Parts: sequence; C-alpha cells; structure tokens
Amino acid sequence: MIDPRFGEKKNAYNRKAPKEWSGVTVIEYWTVVTIGVVAVAAALSGAYLYSGSMDRRLVQNRQKLKVYDELLRAVTRMGIAGDDAYDRDMAKRNLAYVLNRVNLVAGPELLGHVNELLDFFNELREGDYDVLREKNILNEIVQAARRELDPASARALEEAQFRYRFYNPPRP
Repeated sequence: MIDPRFGEKKNAYNRKAPKEWSGVTVIEYWTVVTIGVVAVAAALSGAYLYSGSMDRRLVQNRQKLKVYDELLRAVTRMGIAGDDAYDRDMAKRNLAYVLNRVNLVAGPELLGHVNELLDFFNELREGDYDVLREKNILNEIVQAARRELDPASARALEEAQFRYRFYNPPRP
C-alpha cells in the first residue's frame, strides 16, 4: 500500500549510477579520490618515518649520556684514589674500559678533549698534579658533551660563561 503523504515508493536498488554529477564525470571524481588517498598515505608514512628517526635519536642520546656519565665517574675515581696504588690501578682500568665506550659514541670535538685528558694523565708525575688544568679539561669535556646532546641549552650556558664544579679531594 502506498502512503499518500509520501507519494509513490521508489526502489533504491534499481537506480543506475549517473554518468555525470554536477558537471564532473565519474572518472574525474575517482581520480581526485585516488590522489587524495595517496596523499594521505604519503603524509602518514612521512610522519611515521620522522617519528622513528626521533626515537632513534633519543635512544642514541640516552646511550651517549650514560657513557659520558661513566667517564666523569671514572675521572672522579682517579682523583679519589689518591696515593693508594691498588685503588689507582683499579681506577685506571675502569677509565680504560669507559674510554673504549666513549670512542664508540662520542663526536670529534669530545674525542679531542678526551685525548687531551689522557695526555694530562700520561704526563702526570708524583707530586706534579695540576688541579686547575684537570678542571679546565673536564669543563671542556662537559661543554662538548652538552653541545652534542642539547645544543640550545649548551649555547645558553656558554653565553652565561658557566663553569662546572667537580669534586677535588685534598692531596697530601
């Protein structure tokens, strides 16, 4: 039965697809849709690749930070060892292991300062310990590490002429 309010009932399944919609042919419509889908897929792929590179950089910086922290700890152990031969040998061994890891992750500027620190330790004689030179080298190492890990904050600290302080045990 046909409801007089709505008129004749039309069957939606028997309709044929129009050849033109508002002056645009069906082929042009599907071309636009396909290009849009490809553009969205390209944008999503680009975002995924960018996210992956940022994740990789974060992991690399975390590993570098751990190694740089170990380097400063090894240098502190060298200072704390003092005149005790056993402690000094253990601190040197630990420093050698840490330097192997530093060689794997550090940039060229930091490696130059680490080599300067090693030259300082190699030239060190009994009773000829230059604390100021060691602290200057350590400051340069920390500044180079900060420049490598976070250039913006390193630049701000360098402009403020900030000096890092390190523990220096009293020498007999």
